[in-house]
Amino acid sequence: MGIVVITIPGTAKRAFAQALYERTGGGVDLVIVQKPKNRTPLLRFTRFYRSVGWRNLLPEIWYAILLRLNRRAEHSLSLVREHTPPRNFNTQNPPKVLEVDSVNSSEVQKALKTLAPDLLVIWGSAVISPDILRLAKVAINLHMGVCPKYRGAVANHFALLRGDLENIGATIHYVVEKVDAGNILLGIRADTRKPPRELFRELNDSAYAFYLDIAHKLYRGERLPETPQNIANGENFKLSQWTPRRRLQAARKIQKWEQSFDR
Repeated sequence: MGIVVITIPGTAKRAFAQALYERTGGGVDLVIVQKPKNRTPLLRFTRFYRSVGWRNLLPEIWYAILLRLNRRAEHSLSLVREHTPPRNFNTQNPPKVLEVDSVNSSEVQKALKTLAPDLLVIWGSAVISPDILRLAKVAINLHMGVCPKYRGAVANHFALLRGDLENIGATIHYVVEKVDAGNILLGIRADTRKPPRELFRELNDSAYAFYLDIAHKLYRGERLPETPQNIANGENFKLSQWTPRRRLQAARKIQKWEQSFDR
């Protein structure tokens, strides 16, 4: 039973793939890493314009400038990604890595057809096409958000933006064609009694550990309990909705949240 990991660049993702490789005794046949897209300034502006519309273009440009000038806001938003740096990171015996521009490319299809993996382990990549998913028996995903309420991109950021702290968390689920809609293997809720930095570090560390454990169990052929989702009880957020105005609003909410622990 072989594993293919699909992910994006980053120390935490790299450490996870290495840890899974070691825990499964070399069971990870391939790690597919989707490289960041190199977009021209014109293309970035075009995408920005399409996401905000012409009526909101000038205000959103102003918010983008404010964000660029406000280092504290960027720092506050970065707390959502807080995690404990991996220790004893072994780089001597890494799994095979394939870097691609798109996880849905013909190059990835060819690799998966050759390997015929039993398990796809996905964390942080773009939405996987049905053609790719069909090339593995089972696929699982680590979603940093509470499903089904907050699905899609930057889900915990939107929970923050709405002041819905009770629904900040992570979800490990099977992957189906609809985004973050597969049966849930495990839901993790953040401990809202803690300040933001500590809360997100604990949440991200726990999600990493639980995902590693679940992937290992599925690799060994264990049957795990699962819970169906009702996606009518939530929303699917798109990255295009994460505008400069919303980013700045979320940063200010985090700052107020931090201040409440300083009193």
